[in-house]
Amino acid sequence: MKTVKVDFSKLTGPVRPLHGVNQGPMTKVFTYDARAEFAEAAIPYCRLHDTEYPYGSGEFVDIPCIFRNFDADENDPANYNFGLTDEYIARIRDTGAEAFFRLGVSIEHAPVKRYIYPPKDFSKWARICEHIIRHYNEGWADGYEWNIRYWEIWNESDGHGNMWLGTPLEFYEFYTVAARHLKACFPHLMIGGCGWTTAKNDFIEGFMRYISSQSEPVPLDFFSWHRYYADINKMLASYKESAELMRAYGYENAENIFDEWNYMENWNNQPHSYVVLKNYRGGAFCAATLAALQSLTDVAVATYFEGDVVKEWCGLFDVAEMSIGNHNRKATMKKLPPFYAFKHFGDLYRLGNAVLSSTDGDGIFACAAAGKGSVGLLCANYGTDEAADVRFELNSAGGVPSVLMTSKDLTDAQISIDASFEPSGKTVFTLRMPADSFVFIS
Repeated sequence: MKTVKVDFSKLTGPVRPLHGVNQGPMTKVFTYDARAEFAEAAIPYCRLHDTEYPYGSGEFVDIPCIFRNFDADENDPANYNFGLTDEYIARIRDTGAEAFFRLGVSIEHAPVKRYIYPPKDFSKWARICEHIIRHYNEGWADGYEWNIRYWEIWNESDGHGNMWLGTPLEFYEFYTVAARHLKACFPHLMIGGCGWTTAKNDFIEGFMRYISSQSEPVPLDFFSWHRYYADINKMLASYKESAELMRAYGYENAENIFDEWNYMENWNNQPHSYVVLKNYRGGAFCAATLAALQSLTDVAVATYFEGDVVKEWCGLFDVAEMSIGNHNRKATMKKLPPFYAFKHFGDLYRLGNAVLSSTDGDGIFACAAAGKGSVGLLCANYGTDEAADVRFELNSAGGVPSVLMTSKDLTDAQISIDASFEPSGKTVFTLRMPADSFVFIS
């Protein structure tokens, strides 16, 4: 018997925005529209990296897309191409989400590389980014006052040669110039990076050593990292590495941000994982990850890779049908099991207040929340390949529990339970949870 204990009367802090995604709700150059689904799940952040890749990657988000001629005058609004990026972010805002803006370039898998070399003038690159921020937050160049808070410098420069073709030292110097300039211009914004491929390696440690050893402080408001995995414990081990690295180099007050994650068993057999990340096991994986992030880490923001329905990495939904009329395409979304993990974490996020919870037993991950006259609990049985009898002990639940289950045979289906109510105010019941399943209890 495994146990989940929750005391809804003991608040532990906010439910954090951990159910963000990479990319916005309108994709394939605005022909597929998942705004309703994003709003339903209360998606809090949409990270902009590899945006519209490869369909519209010449127009969206990347610095060479917005400022096409690096030799042009960065102070002249006529030299900026904001149009489609403006529209893309506006559609994110339609859902209530915020943009998490990656300043840099998309990945380049092609044999000829174009934009992943170090900028030829670091200071000018920083000034170009300054004007982009002013466009979106201060109205510059017929812009907006959207208060985009997170600005991430580059992505995966430590990786596989598809994102940075300079030396490590060149990247450290580049980041230093850009971060200092942008933080001086916008002290109220979150300036950080660098979307690392993992939580810790020689390149990353060299970066932390470099920026922490400068006589003039180098801003790092957040430290962002990525992990693809099938074992939740591997993700938690990486989180601990990231937190230890930040402490070791004096950046323990920076936010820890986990802004790419998804299911991957074996990089040498990726197609298998692309199937799993869309099914019930992928759903349990997502529920377990979200619960673990909330209950077992202090990660401030997380964004799943990814929310773009046409990408193989999107496990949240698929295209159910496509209709064409009046020269417009409209796609109907089919919600997949992982979507319901995000939706129900979104339900907790709306409640607002995380509450004290604990689990006893391998493979059981849970988090809970209270607020607005309601309570909720997300619990996953994931990673052991075994069904489990789980005893739920819920203090101050305040009523008869409603249970929705997603498993191999059910998708967000109501199931019946036999609950007892103790004089102390505790609600107790036992639930048989199949392998790779999750429940939302409210």
